Amino acid sequence: MYMAAYSPLDFKILIFLSLIIFLMIIENHSTRKKVIYSFLYFFFIHIIGISWINISLISYGSMNIFSSLIVTIILLLIVSIPYTLIGFFHKPVNNNSFYNLNVISLLFLLAEYIKSIILGGFPWLLIGHSQNASIFNYIYPIFGSYFVTYLCVLISAFFYKTLINQNKKYIYLSFVFLVTYLSYPANINYHEEFNEKKISYSIYQPNIYPNQSYNPEEYKKISQKYINYIRKKDSSDITILPETITPYVLMRNNELLSEIIKYSNDKKIIIAGFFTQSKDNIHNSMTVFSDSIALYNKRKLVPFGEYTPWYDTLIKLSQSLAIPLSNITHGSDEQDEIYVNGLKIIPIICFESTFPNIIDSTMRNEIIINISNDSWFGESLAPYQHLQITQIRALEFNRYILRATNTGISAVIDNNGVIIDQISNNSEGEMNGFAYIGLNKSIYSQFGDLGILMLLFLSSLFKLYNKPKRL
Repeated sequence: MYMAAYSPLDFKILIFLSLIIFLMIIENHSTRKKVIYSFLYFFFIHIIGISWINISLISYGSMNIFSSLIVTIILLLIVSIPYTLIGFFHKPVNNNSFYNLNVISLLFLLAEYIKSIILGGFPWLLIGHSQNASIFNYIYPIFGSYFVTYLCVLISAFFYKTLINQNKKYIYLSFVFLVTYLSYPANINYHEEFNEKKISYSIYQPNIYPNQSYNPEEYKKISQKYINYIRKKDSSDITILPETITPYVLMRNNELLSEIIKYSNDKKIIIAGFFTQSKDNIHNSMTVFSDSIALYNKRKLVPFGEYTPWYDTLIKLSQSLAIPLSNITHGSDEQDEIYVNGLKIIPIICFESTFPNIIDSTMRNEIIINISNDSWFGESLAPYQHLQITQIRALEFNRYILRATNTGISAVIDNNGVIIDQISNNSEGEMNGFAYIGLNKSIYSQFGDLGILMLLFLSSLFKLYNKPKRL
């Protein structure tokens, strides 16, 4: 039920029903049992929602079933543990004030925030990521997805209190929200076509899986595939190729690189993902080719995929269990911004789209470019979930996002989080069109999560200096 709220099913209202059931389960138990139930509830949600990790480790990570299960379970345990805070501090909803409903909501918020920062963060399946194309579209550009998490839990707790107390005032308020929520038109289109500033784009999805990309016999064929595409393309302002289009480090004496440089200039930007090397460090990079070459090195790497937490500690264990460990180097937090002809290009690579705090929106003339490689996860839920998260970023920052992936789902997302064009999973294709720039900065892009942090702070002060009052 919880997972049905996310893409590709998108039964968004079910997130409320799932949370109501969870609150019902932990309502009248000891603290110990609440902690256990909270952990188990979210552990099983993560098993269902991110089981694709195990699939990718077996299919492409050179792991057997035993070692892949170990790595997957470690990650599932880590991301589920923060939710024990809910059980530890939870107070029964029945016969408690509105302030205690607020506390429950803040506990969920805190758990998700901790999940988003431990071990570099794994902000997947956040409650606030489930509500795009809903009434919460008005909230994302102001307060962001964490605040949507807070509101969803608060509303669910209020519904649960309504079911328990059967108070007419509660019933009326619940009914008003339900009608408002269900009345919001899904898939609504807002296009700022009055805005004259726009750029043309071409996005190519080659449909190349890792077993092809990392096969030495396929190198030449894959490179030629990209070369042929670049040669035949018309002069779009921006041509975008996916993440890590070749499995080798970007080198000067490379035919594909030579062709990209040849066909790019300040009027025709070509963007592609490569591995790059700096001294002894290997980076996952977005390379922007114009009249010069600009690099952005990925900052947020996938734990146990692109880098291994506690690498030195786990290396001995990995050798005994025959588990291969990755250790790509994180990009610096201080990297040069990328500008071409007054247009700011905001780069996010794959997993980075789950972190709104790394998107630095500072001016009107800018566009977010997202290159990704979801081919590691095949035809699982991961590509759909990842695309939904990227839609949230478009909403939060009031920006178009141009997204190129290796096997899908590539998409053009407008500033209201609406997918206006896409290439489906497991297919080859291209998209051409125009994206609007010169859009206003959102409130969230200017203040980030300051609003939700203030709420946490003020709630703490209220707890210290005031007694809860009944509704």
